[in-house]
Amino acid sequence: MTKTTQLTTLTLLVLITLAMAPVFTVASPELQANTMYKVKTTTSTVEPNALGANHPYFAPFDIRAAYSIPSTGDKGTIAIIDAYDNPKAAVDLNYFDQIFSWPATTLEVVKMSSLLSANSGWALESDLDAQWAHAVAPDAHLLLVEAKSASIADLIAAVDYANSRPDVVAVSMSWGSSENSGLLSYDSHFTTAGKTYFASSGDTGGVVSWPSSSPNVVSVGGTSLVQTLNGYTESAWSSGGGGVSTIEQTPNYQATALSNAYTKRATPDVSYNADPNNGFLVYNSYGYNGGRGWFVVGGTSAGAPQWAAISTYGNTANNINFYSTYPNSYGATFTDIQTGSNGYPTKVGYDLATGIGSPIGAVFGGPITPDFSLSTNPSTVTINTKTTSQGTTTVSVNAIGTYTGSPTLSATEANNPAGLQLSVSPQTITAGQASTLTITLPTSITPGTYPVTITGTDGKLTHTTTINVQVVNPDFTLKANPTSLSIRRGNTATSTITVNPTGGYTGTPKLTVTGNPSGMTISFRPNPVTSGSSTMTVTTMQNMPTGTYPLTITGTDTGLSHTTQVTVTVR
Repeated sequence: MTKTTQLTTLTLLVLITLAMAPVFTVASPELQANTMYKVKTTTSTVEPNALGANHPYFAPFDIRAAYSIPSTGDKGTIAIIDAYDNPKAAVDLNYFDQIFSWPATTLEVVKMSSLLSANSGWALESDLDAQWAHAVAPDAHLLLVEAKSASIADLIAAVDYANSRPDVVAVSMSWGSSENSGLLSYDSHFTTAGKTYFASSGDTGGVVSWPSSSPNVVSVGGTSLVQTLNGYTESAWSSGGGGVSTIEQTPNYQATALSNAYTKRATPDVSYNADPNNGFLVYNSYGYNGGRGWFVVGGTSAGAPQWAAISTYGNTANNINFYSTYPNSYGATFTDIQTGSNGYPTKVGYDLATGIGSPIGAVFGGPITPDFSLSTNPSTVTINTKTTSQGTTTVSVNAIGTYTGSPTLSATEANNPAGLQLSVSPQTITAGQASTLTITLPTSITPGTYPVTITGTDGKLTHTTTINVQVVNPDFTLKANPTSLSIRRGNTATSTITVNPTGGYTGTPKLTVTGNPSGMTISFRPNPVTSGSSTMTVTTMQNMPTGTYPLTITGTDTGLSHTTQVTVTVR
């Protein structure tokens, strides 16, 4: 065989071998989902029994009151979809129930793999989801489906398991990823009859995430809900996800209700408290970030399971009902959030920060009876008897449904009358207008809190709201520490003069001194006192006489005057 023949034969063998070899391609990386919670405390330093009545965090009874959630009527199964295993999920839920005296329940856990690994980050997520879904719907059954991993494919497989369960009425997904056109193929997994799907909108202000952007899912945005002595205030949470999708088309329910205001799917649909600064108490014994126990958790992860729980009260919480009654639902089933921003500003009606708004109760859709409600701003009127005898608040009439009436307003002291003079002007106003309530104090009144009830009446419709009139008599006292100084001639010494406010005093008294002899100089810093205390520096000359000198320090502010004493011994 010649060399040419050998080379030709070798070349043919190589070509045949390559042709028969399997073809390998590099797979694109699997899309991963992220949890959507924020932890206020990095270690477990919170004890719920030590928080007191006016704590800044939410317990089950607080949040149910804030959103007017019914006490009975929840039924069916809530499927919570999370990744990896939380081996302590059932134990943690049981302890949560014990601490808050909440109805006990059995958490059903389904693992999508027999070799499921645990993950501390997702364990805290599943604790948040299970405990707070149960807080809102204590009689509903809880199903925790643990996906093999945080990949979108594995999480969708867990959703499919929930879809196979006829008892499941709501599916909660507190996770998401950035949008990708490849995700569109998964939208069909959120269409099983008899089930409503809820997803967190994300914890990056003004950014859209999927599956929140799927038109088959209720997108839950974030608010900052603050509990006060007089009720609750709510504004947009600055980190709440939202915006216009780049991949999903505008669903019909949105296009009709919002008059095609957006070129594609807009998120969120609804909102819920998500601010970790006034977040939810969650018990986690598996461990997170080096700590175990109670954590304060927020993020839009908190809203998805709680909206899913709300939907178990009659199964009316869905986008079709939300948008079909918009905007007549304000005041009846939704609160319109009109303050704050997530990068997109809030406004009257739907916006990309809070969607339609936050829930009132748990029944959505159907005809809304025309009615009205009353609101006040501020809800606490503080009157300083040192400077005035009057205070005011604005009373607004808010329409529910198609209400266009004109209620007549009146005001009375709720209890323990103190002789307050109450005047509403104008007395009769239409919905969307406001009146001014003027409160005038009697000549003599004891400082304290006096409730006032405002009533609006229009035919058979009557509604009330209550404000608190806080009467304060601000004053202050002075205290020196130390009260005795011993100084060698030619040296200095200091004493701290503290202003102790009473009755809501917030002034800045000016300090002066008397009794200092020749050869002794005294200064105060700061003066007037702006930070609660001032440092008094006493300086003596080399040739001043020795002896003991009583000094009187006087603080004066708008007719108020008080003194304290410091004795200086010069040696």
